Amino acid sequence: MGADETVTCKGDSAMNGPFPGGKTKAFTLSYDDGVLQDVRFVELLNRYGLKGTFNLNSELMYQQFAWTHESGMVVKRLPPEAVLHLYDGHEVASHTLTHPYLDTAGEGEILWQMGQDKANLEQLFGREIAGFAAPFDFYSPLMADCARRCGFSYARISQVSHSYTPPRDPFYWTAGIFHLEEHLEAFVQGFLETDACPAVCQIVGHTYDLDAENLWGPMEDLFRRVSEAQDVVFLTHIEVVRCLQAAGWMG
Repeated sequence: MGADETVTCKGDSAMNGPFPGGKTKAFTLSYDDGVLQDVRFVELLNRYGLKGTFNLNSELMYQQFAWTHESGMVVKRLPPEAVLHLYDGHEVASHTLTHPYLDTAGEGEILWQMGQDKANLEQLFGREIAGFAAPFDFYSPLMADCARRCGFSYARISQVSHSYTPPRDPFYWTAGIFHLEEHLEAFVQGFLETDACPAVCQIVGHTYDLDAENLWGPMEDLFRRVSEAQDVVFLTHIEVVRCLQAAGWMG
């Protein structure tokens, strides 16, 4: 974990943090693509009182786009009628219209992919879409600028930090850890034990991996353990951002 920006809370740490109840630690999940396995995943989060952010591609959702995973499993996008209330109590964020690799895209295409997806999702769900998750592993200052101009409040990128320290700039939010990494359990345990303030544990991934890798049981065990932590608050990504901005940690 990077400690250069993180400070240890003094005194009663439970009353000195930036999160609800004065807590110093926040746990959040960010999952991409809006696929069929999200249904089971949301049920799991609701069972343990956790919160997630689900990053959707509206055009692929309307097309009910499907593709074949290397395991042979067919991965299916959820159609609009299936998601209208699925994510109630959780955050919906943009993941671009069609999930393109944007390394060679011009400003106009990037603005269209971000802005139109945001508009489509806001019309469908009837709520603000404040977050953006970049597709694939490419991100650039141009993309960050476009995300700001489209009216997003943050951008989560695919680069993994393996850190509990939240960034100062909400448009360069590196993912905490990818859920298929071998040391996921150790990373979460370290978060539960840390005295750093503020500390954010963010897990990112795709719910179809839980079918492909037969990981539903281990993931539920992890969620059960986290849900029992008395000094952790469970938030969506935008809730984490707004708490940190209110505390002056983030611009």
